[in-house]
Amino acid sequence: MEIPEGLDKELVIETITSIAKKISHKYVFASYQADDIEQEAFLIGMECLSRYDKVRPLENFLYTHMNNRLKNFKRDNYYRYDYGNAQKAQERKRSILEPMSFEHLYTLCDKEEVVNQAHFKEMLDLIDERLPSNMRKDYLKLRSNSFLLKKRKSDIISVIRSILDSEYSEIDPEGDSDEEG
Repeated sequence: MEIPEGLDKELVIETITSIAKKISHKYVFASYQADDIEQEAFLIGMECLSRYDKVRPLENFLYTHMNNRLKNFKRDNYYRYDYGNAQKAQERKRSILEPMSFEHLYTLCDKEEVVNQAHFKEMLDLIDERLPSNMRKDYLKLRSNSFLLKKRKSDIISVIRSILDSEYSEIDPEGDSDEEG
């Protein structure tokens, strides 16, 4: 570690740590948690000190450098299951910041599954309509396969099950009527 001339070692470490804490939550993905990303950001900040230009403020230089390097880190280490289609690596990297939509999944299915797709779309619409607003954030994380605490995941899944159970329990699967004649 090489501290630029004229800067206090403790001040530099404190600045790098505070920036790492500020931006680490934006780059959490897959199995990487905020602490992991924070450590990666700290290492990136320490590495870039050798290129520090004394004309710029230290905090601006570090923030820009760490932010850009974390974007690259996420892009290079993110893995998305491609549902049987062989995507080129460049296409996968380009689409990394936008989660795969459910409509895209429909294009990957066999023609025999059209009925199931329609049913699936109906279920998603029902969930979107009846899901409590305070659970929307966790639901979107679940849909995009982002990290979600086990407790929150089980809570959202139980709410989704109750929504679907209440809707589909009203429908008689065999088409029989309740009246006997």
